[in-house]
Amino acid sequence: MKKEKNLFSIGEIAKALGVTRRIILNYEQRGLIQPDIKEGTTGNRYYTIDSFTKLRSIRIFQNLGLSLDEIRAYFNDSSDILPLIRRLEKLRDELNLNIEKLYERVQTGEAQIKTIRLERQRIYRRSYHSETIAERTVALRNTALEAMHAYGTDTTRRMYFTEYPVTAKAEVSFCVAIPPESEGEFVEWTESMPALCIYHHGAYEEMYDVVQKLLEYAKENGLEPRGMVRNTYLEGPPQHKDPHKFITQVALPLK
Repeated sequence: MKKEKNLFSIGEIAKALGVTRRIILNYEQRGLIQPDIKEGTTGNRYYTIDSFTKLRSIRIFQNLGLSLDEIRAYFNDSSDILPLIRRLEKLRDELNLNIEKLYERVQTGEAQIKTIRLERQRIYRRSYHSETIAERTVALRNTALEAMHAYGTDTTRRMYFTEYPVTAKAEVSFCVAIPPESEGEFVEWTESMPALCIYHHGAYEEMYDVVQKLLEYAKENGLEPRGMVRNTYLEGPPQHKDPHKFITQVALPLK
């Protein structure tokens, strides 16, 4: 039978999607798609534009991390779609975090002060008196281990941050992002609040100069700080080795 002009062969579909014929045949075996026409002793397969659109959607969902079983359930209306939406929202948040980190990695000019909102989130918080970078590094790592063993981690948030009063920088809270449903000792919700922030590429000791810069900016612009600082580590806790490898978001929460 001669292929109609409004049909696509499996080879044309595979080329348009950038996949192999084997992948499309696997979708067929898994019940995700069926050829609109199947003819001849070799089983030549042809597809309409609607089938092509469905195949394209399957590829998009699969690239977003959905399993073939989840995708089949979605198309068959046999699954609650809300969990799939939540999974995609989680993936979006994880991508946004990594995009932010990559943008900061390529910044070459002078760091700029920005106004942001620190979002409400579930954390595991431990507070200690800590004078040195070495002490803070150990305390932060230990807190992260405690939190992960007890509750796991929330991958849609920055893994950990520290907070301390502007006037008492040795009184440090070490905070780890944990799943929202977590309950237990040292577990709490942070408050959503506006903040001034700047991304610091450099040694930990230099962050106190950054804080002063934020305080001066707040004063000049009539903004009222809450009196505490949050340091969020984009690529790991503070270290002496290769300090410029790490990026820290220094935030000054506002009232």
